[in-house]
Amino acid sequence: MVDRIVIWLGTAASVLVLCNGRPGAADIAVILVSLILGLLCELKRKETTVILCAAVAFASALLFPVMVLAVPSVVYSLVNCERSFSRSMSLTVRIIASCALAVPAVIGSGDLMLKITVLLLSLLAAYLAFNTYRRDHVERTLREKYDDARFDSLNAQKLREETMKNADNEVYMATLKERNRIAREIHDNVGHMITRVIVQMQAIRIINKDKAVGEQLESVAQTLDLAMTSMRKSVHELHDDSIDLSIGINEITSTLDQRFDVTVNTVIDSPADNALKNAVLGIIKEAVTNISKHSRGDKVLIEVVENVSFWRVKIFDNGSNEVREYDLSGSADGGIGLNNIASRAKAAGGRASVMSDKSGFTVMVTIPKKGE
Repeated sequence: MVDRIVIWLGTAASVLVLCNGRPGAADIAVILVSLILGLLCELKRKETTVILCAAVAFASALLFPVMVLAVPSVVYSLVNCERSFSRSMSLTVRIIASCALAVPAVIGSGDLMLKITVLLLSLLAAYLAFNTYRRDHVERTLREKYDDARFDSLNAQKLREETMKNADNEVYMATLKERNRIAREIHDNVGHMITRVIVQMQAIRIINKDKAVGEQLESVAQTLDLAMTSMRKSVHELHDDSIDLSIGINEITSTLDQRFDVTVNTVIDSPADNALKNAVLGIIKEAVTNISKHSRGDKVLIEVVENVSFWRVKIFDNGSNEVREYDLSGSADGGIGLNNIASRAKAAGGRASVMSDKSGFTVMVTIPKKGE
């Protein structure tokens, strides 16, 4: 736009100089035509629009020689406009248009000053247009390189985050497996040994006839009972922490991968207790068993979502069925599997509903959080 203003001011100054500061109607028309052509070419920078403006300038200059002063504005647009044709065709069209614009200046008015003015303004316009085009091209190239570099940086950051996340998941899964192993070792080895010692202690207490020794044996037996209770509690807590809902759900649904397209969505923000985990996994296992036996679909969706006051479990498959809602009050209508789902949900303090229609089969379970 700055280049346009410079060319327009140069045209206006030339008109004023040539008319000795007393512009007539034709002189004012030159200024207005130059301004209009410049604005039109700036708004519509397509090559076809610029060629049309060149034709208008050519016709005007043939009819009114002084209108040749509008040519520099069109020359600027010819150099700087966006290409509408192929590269060779575009260059040919612009050369022809430029030569046509030179015709009025050559065969028009014999005023040498007017011709020199048009030549200088046209050269200035061509220089400004070329300089602007080169600068825009450099800026566009640098911007594209910056965008490519930024895109590569974002991809690298995303890859790094995914790598770190995968590493964390591997460490987490290894930790869960190690906890399970430790809990199993304690339960199978230490627990059995303590149980055997307790049984032997009870046998010794029955055989023993010495009252003083019996009191000591009673104290030792109580200590062993406390140790056994504490160990069982620790083992259960260690095992409870090692249960991961997402991993458990994916392990259960792995049996469906051969026949179904399985999607698992989990939104879990806070830790869940063992009872809830077992209830959710048990419900999903029953539903997956029913799907593998009875579903005529090919897609399965399993969602476990934690809300503010309750947990929601949804199992859906797209097998077509009759439109109905199943009775889960223990009747034969629900079947053993669906009634087991309802029983597990009820035991956890929640409720289950099962519906089917032509779009699929849906099991929906809601379990309130403790204290809600």
